[in-house]
Amino acid sequence: MRKRGNPDSEPNIRRIDTKTRAKKQTHGFQVHFLRGTEVLTKMFSDTIYGGKEAARRAARKFKRTATRGLPKRRVGGLRSTTRRRRRKFSRQRGR
Repeated sequence: MRKRGNPDSEPNIRRIDTKTRAKKQTHGFQVHFLRGTEVLTKMFSDTIYGGKEAARRAARKFKRTATRGLPKRRVGGLRSTTRRRRRKFSRQRGR
């Protein structure tokens, strides 16, 4: 069964809500980028920013400014430098 995504999430912005039975509660938005080998993440907590919507606005603003400084996204992902050769197996008759 596939895990259901949070409906408050958007591209490059994740909504993080811990379960109510957890010892520590974490609520906020995490902005995340992966460009080549460069990773950029930042957390915007509901408590620090004064609520869910204020944290969302701060995360969106950070996303806009951060995308200007990052290299462009490469489509296609990582590629292997070595090629695998397919082997054809044939059945031998008479044995």
